[in-house]
Amino acid sequence: MEFYNLNLVTWFESQVIYHALAHLNREALILCTPATPYVCVGFHQDMPSEVDFLTCKEQNIPIFRREVGGGVVYLDHRQVFFQIVLNRNNSNVPINRERFYRKFLEPVVQTLQDFNLAAELRSPCDLIINSKKISGNGAGQIGECYVLVGNILLDFNYEVMSSIIRVPSEGFRQEYLHQMQANLTTLQSEMGRAVSSEEVIERLKTNFAGTFSLTSTQLDNQVLEQIQKLTPMFQSKEWLMEAGRRLPYREIKVAENCYIREYKVSLDGTNLTCRLVLADQQISKITLSDSNGLISPLLLRRLEYSLLGKRMDFNTLNEACTEAHALSPSNAKNLALTLSGKNVAGTT
Repeated sequence: MEFYNLNLVTWFESQVIYHALAHLNREALILCTPATPYVCVGFHQDMPSEVDFLTCKEQNIPIFRREVGGGVVYLDHRQVFFQIVLNRNNSNVPINRERFYRKFLEPVVQTLQDFNLAAELRSPCDLIINSKKISGNGAGQIGECYVLVGNILLDFNYEVMSSIIRVPSEGFRQEYLHQMQANLTTLQSEMGRAVSSEEVIERLKTNFAGTFSLTSTQLDNQVLEQIQKLTPMFQSKEWLMEAGRRLPYREIKVAENCYIREYKVSLDGTNLTCRLVLADQQISKITLSDSNGLISPLLLRRLEYSLLGKRMDFNTLNEACTEAHALSPSNAKNLALTLSGKNVAGTT
């Protein structure tokens, strides 16, 4: 397998190189770090729904939309990237999704363990230390290849990340910042010292050599020509703004076991804003607010207490909303239907 130990590259190169190799059907491992910050959005995401363009423009942060899935991320020089390009006909590539991640993330787990950290895989593709995510990963198909991309956080700017996302309310942004600080960690936090990208890359190289037969090489003319060929598309407004998946509520993933959602629920006579933090599909935190002030704070707190800890299925939520005696039966049902993602006919 071709091995590209690129160290520091431009922000654009840190994404376009693995795309070029995949389109050329060349199996490779790339290790690199972007020289400057940028925002990267997943293939299936809807850019205007995810990114605060004004903040990015004000902070001079460019945006890249990749051909691999996953969520919006803020990337900078305090992260080390590993990118694996594999032919989909390679017999050593597991077809099962969980086995795929387990096999090809094992060298990254070992790298973290080399720093005497108790790293492990949280299925399907988060690497965690003491229940906190330190490496986010995603995979997809580009051309005839499967591509796995991921990072290790040396350090992280939580405030900037929270500023570049599009939010339905400032309360959502503050909750996102809080949950990131509670659920993400970095090598610097865990080690109590700064860890250089070179130190991490060297360990990754050693550990990946146990999985792949690596041949060190440099970017050749074929790859450089493919990069030139792909650049106009990746820089085009049409590609960046192509419509993606939209949900009837705002959701952002912090880690495999932590999501934040905010719903707008129309009830008889008023509108309710519901902000949830979900841990393993259970409501671990909930904030309800009535835009018209028609539902008393006491009743809202009673409803929050009733919903706390409940799983996100209609029957459970409907029972909790009804037993709270904070809403009329029809409004309680409407709230449960909205939170569970079902319409009044009970279909998803």
